[in-house]
Amino acid sequence: MVVSQVVGVGIFLTPATMMRTVGSLEAALAVWFVMGLLSAAGALTYAELSTRFPKAGGAYVFLREAFGSRTAFIHGWMTMLVVDPGVTAALGIGLAQYAIVAFGGSSDLVAPTALAAIVFFGVLAVMGVNVNAHVMRWTAAAKLTIVAVLVVTAIARAGSSDLRVEAIGVPPAQAVAISLIAAFFAFGGWWEFGRMAEDVAAPRRTMPRALVGGIVLVTAIYAFASIAYMLGSTGPMPATDEAFVSQVGANLFGAAGGRLLAAMVVVAVSGSLAATLLGAPRLYVAMARDGLFPARLARVNEKRGSVPASTLVQVTLASMLVVLGTFNEILGYFVPCAVFFLGLSASAILFLPRPHGDRDIFQTPLYPLPIVFFLGLIVVLLALFAIGQPKQTALGAIVVALGIPVAWFVTAREKRR
Repeated sequence: MVVSQVVGVGIFLTPATMMRTVGSLEAALAVWFVMGLLSAAGALTYAELSTRFPKAGGAYVFLREAFGSRTAFIHGWMTMLVVDPGVTAALGIGLAQYAIVAFGGSSDLVAPTALAAIVFFGVLAVMGVNVNAHVMRWTAAAKLTIVAVLVVTAIARAGSSDLRVEAIGVPPAQAVAISLIAAFFAFGGWWEFGRMAEDVAAPRRTMPRALVGGIVLVTAIYAFASIAYMLGSTGPMPATDEAFVSQVGANLFGAAGGRLLAAMVVVAVSGSLAATLLGAPRLYVAMARDGLFPARLARVNEKRGSVPASTLVQVTLASMLVVLGTFNEILGYFVPCAVFFLGLSASAILFLPRPHGDRDIFQTPLYPLPIVFFLGLIVVLLALFAIGQPKQTALGAIVVALGIPVAWFVTAREKRR
């Protein structure tokens, strides 16, 4: 699920952005390494918190336990109204764009295709955990196969590669900001596995293996993909990521390579969309159980392990965003909010008393070094977002701020009951 959640459209677009920004493959690999370390440190923290609180909801539960119901509600407000539907809509649009490239069709079909994809994978989520596990296992295997084919083919053709990478000429600080933002987008989503803790057998064993192992695998995938793109390209690097992907496909697989690589993107995004629609609604279940969201959202189909009402909410909101916005517009304003609450939820481990001697709880090794390292890089990322994307960061902050008075009203009403 971690690999399916994380490895989506970013594997095909982010390496090009990164190499164009920092000017070399070596620098791009260094960025992947740093982001992999950041994610692994956060994953260790999330693994411990997930085994201490093996309930549906993930970050919401951690925030509630450490900082109270109001902070947790604001996170849930932001996640349900902005992040989850935004991610779902963006994945749907990305899948649709590449499906049209791969199989043909007019650009007017992007929105209808995205809506169909979101509804389809929403239905799969309602069918339950087992069905989705097969889909995610298949797509994760397909992604690994895709990377292997790319790397082997690129190495075989390496002698004809003469890709000329030139940095885009921005100041070093801005180049670092752009590359780290791109890398964070590519790694985004690993923390969503924390929402599934209630559905996981043997959390103490499974959560750290899935989170850390998944991130190590993802880091390797992105590094090898970057190398394959470098070896499989010729001439000056194109100005856009889409053109770069088409160039790599044509060079590696012949005239039809562009469509073949587009089909690979469809497979990759399908797994991410399935994982998002399965895991994200667990947050609404947790908040409904606490009386902060309507009680209907707390209903769980125990036999299938599905949450139909909560899934319907996410599908509906995501579909509205598909109709109203473009891929970049949808992505642009929610990432800083997601980063902020990711850091805040992970910091819960510093405020909660740590149990000792409980064999059911995973203990983060070298504590507190991983969480200190993780929070330090989160602060750096937030500063880079504020400098590099001030409008989007401000808009996200406004959305979060709107949830503050609602949180006071809802939590006060719940206390009076």
